[in-house]
Amino acid sequence: MTNGDLRYGVCGACGGGEVYRGEYVAQGGLRPTGATLGKNTVFDAFVCAGCGNAQLHVRLDPKSSSYIRRKLQWIPPQQWPR
Repeated sequence: MTNGDLRYGVCGACGGGEVYRGEYVAQGGLRPTGATLGKNTVFDAFVCAGCGNAQLHVRLDPKSSSYIRRKLQWIPPQQWPR
C-alpha cells in the first residue's frame, strides 16, 4: 500500500488502482474552525473510483504556507495506535 496517499495512484483504503485526479475549488475558502472569513483555495483532488476514498491537497506557495501557520490549529505528530 501507499500509506494512504492517493497521489501515487493506489488507494490506501481498498488497494485499488483506479485513482483519478481533478480540482476542487472551495468557495468558502480555507479558514480556521468556526471562522466566517477565509480565502478561496484550489485543492488537487484525488478520488478512488473503486471505493470513493478521497483526498484534498492544497497547492502551497509561501503566502499560503504563512496563512496556514498563522491561522489554523496545529495538530502535533502522534503515534498511531497499534
